[in-house]
Amino acid sequence: MNLSPRMRSWLLAALFLLFSQMLFWPLVDFAERITRPDEIDPRGEITFTALDENRKVIAGGEVFTAKRQKQQGYYAPLVPGAAYARFAIPFDVADPQAPTGFYMSLRDDVAEVRLNGMIAQPEVTVSRQQGSVNVGPHFVPLPPAALRKGANLLELDVRVTGTVNDFPTFAIGDADALARAHRWRTFMLLDLPLAGIALQLFTVLLCAVVVWPREDRPRINAIMLLLGLSAASTAVLSYIPPTWPFAITIGLYVLSSAGIGLAAIHYAQSDGAVTLVPERALRWAWLALPVLVAVPMAWGHLEPASAPALIAATVKASFWFVSALCALAALLLALAAARGGMAAWFERMVLTVSFCFFILDRLGSIFELHSLFDASLPLTLPWSPIVGVPLGLSMILSLARQASEARRTVVRSNEILAAQLTEQNAKLEASYEAQKQLLQREVMLVERQRIVRDMHDGIGGQLLGLMMQVRGGGASPVEVEQGLQASIADLRLIVDSMDSAEEGLAETMRSFEHRVRPQVEAAGIALDFVAEVDESLDLGPRPTLQLLRILQEAVTNAMRHSRARRIAVAGSAGAQGPIRITISDNGTGLPEGYRRGRGLTSMETRARNLGGALTIVTGSEGTCLTLEVPVTAPDPSA
Repeated sequence: MNLSPRMRSWLLAALFLLFSQMLFWPLVDFAERITRPDEIDPRGEITFTALDENRKVIAGGEVFTAKRQKQQGYYAPLVPGAAYARFAIPFDVADPQAPTGFYMSLRDDVAEVRLNGMIAQPEVTVSRQQGSVNVGPHFVPLPPAALRKGANLLELDVRVTGTVNDFPTFAIGDADALARAHRWRTFMLLDLPLAGIALQLFTVLLCAVVVWPREDRPRINAIMLLLGLSAASTAVLSYIPPTWPFAITIGLYVLSSAGIGLAAIHYAQSDGAVTLVPERALRWAWLALPVLVAVPMAWGHLEPASAPALIAATVKASFWFVSALCALAALLLALAAARGGMAAWFERMVLTVSFCFFILDRLGSIFELHSLFDASLPLTLPWSPIVGVPLGLSMILSLARQASEARRTVVRSNEILAAQLTEQNAKLEASYEAQKQLLQREVMLVERQRIVRDMHDGIGGQLLGLMMQVRGGGASPVEVEQGLQASIADLRLIVDSMDSAEEGLAETMRSFEHRVRPQVEAAGIALDFVAEVDESLDLGPRPTLQLLRILQEAVTNAMRHSRARRIAVAGSAGAQGPIRITISDNGTGLPEGYRRGRGLTSMETRARNLGGALTIVTGSEGTCLTLEVPVTAPDPSA
């Protein structure tokens, strides 16, 4: 059967709601059975007398009647001037020795319990909650010594609170069964609500400290409101002290309770299904809510006679308001679940069931409701305080699930990025290899051109000049030999400068010493060679060649013309420069009035091309040439 998308969504939403009810009603039935004694007294009314603050009978000892109203208990109008009400409960006992107990579904402020005139409970008992409304049950084991076979009378002095005299449903019977029901009801109405407040506040704080994506913030704000107001409504009735004005306590409860309905519809709409209430209308509702609650409370304070009816009407209206909004929110969550598949299914289901508990709690205060499976089992538990634990836990689990999903998303994103990065690295490496090969070819070409230029400028010029002299017949064998030696020396300089590209200036200086020392010593001249050059210093091939040519020319001139017995070469250079080299001899020095020849002129030109300077100091004790070159010297063209 082909269904339209809209019909399919509504069908899935209906199935979602059906499943939520299959979870909801068995939980309700189970909780009601374990917390309700089988012996709940069915009588339709009980009597009481009014007492003053000292628990003395007032109103002439008149006996008043409190009538049974629904499953909540017995109610009667307030007696003017009464601080306590003494309720009288007659009952029959078949076996006085059998363990017998007295159970109350709500504790109230019981000051004293007497059985046949004997005190069965000490005065001023301590409750685990000292709020305006103590929701915990009460159990008193009846002393066998005070029990009689047949008729017995139980009297309870209860403090008057609120706008009516009230007394909860009760049971008198087997002490063990009543104590067991008391323990379960205490757990449901005292332990779970307290844990629920803590869990809900913890979840609110957890949501507040997390930095949420922009699209998630409306939903998170709504869930924070829902949890905070749920905790507040429980805390108001259970922990605000009785000394507070009753109208203020009820006003705060109605305000937090009605806020639960607004927060529920706010969350359901932010969950992405359907927007039924405009956002602007919701904002106005939040602003109007305190006013709508404060006005009847203030009116009741000004008109005490109308206060009970006015407060009751306000509470009842708030119950209808919350029930309608929670029902609408449950429907919107079902639609969201139908359209969103299994995404966020768990928290939507828990929230839907929680909204059903809020509805049951409010409608149960208006109507007499019974279990869906047993019409004789009335629904009496206050469910709003109980639902705090599953609501808080489910939201914590939801946050944990979202954190886990976010982590998986990050891991997947990292894996994708790692794969893309590996692919890009491979492409870059391939591109780098191609560029490297191109660069190597370009470097080889540049180096080849440099070698050709250096050989042309040096060896080529020398050999050409020597060839012209030989052809002209003007070159003696000695001059030919000297010319060839100069060409060989220049060739070696070119080779040394090429080696410097790999080894640096320090190794080049050592190579120069190794090559020139045999030549100097063969001429009968001692050579002192010291080079303190940083190993990392590298000028590049062309500057190194120029520097070596200056050294070669200086050492050659000293050997040929100085008549020296000793030549000293000293070099020093740090990593950042400058380079300082001195070539000195102990010869006769340059003659007075000497003219600069090609050798000195060439050395000075090369020094300038290196960005440095060459200075010459000469005298009768010898000659000293000093070359200073900065490390950042430009690559000369000559």
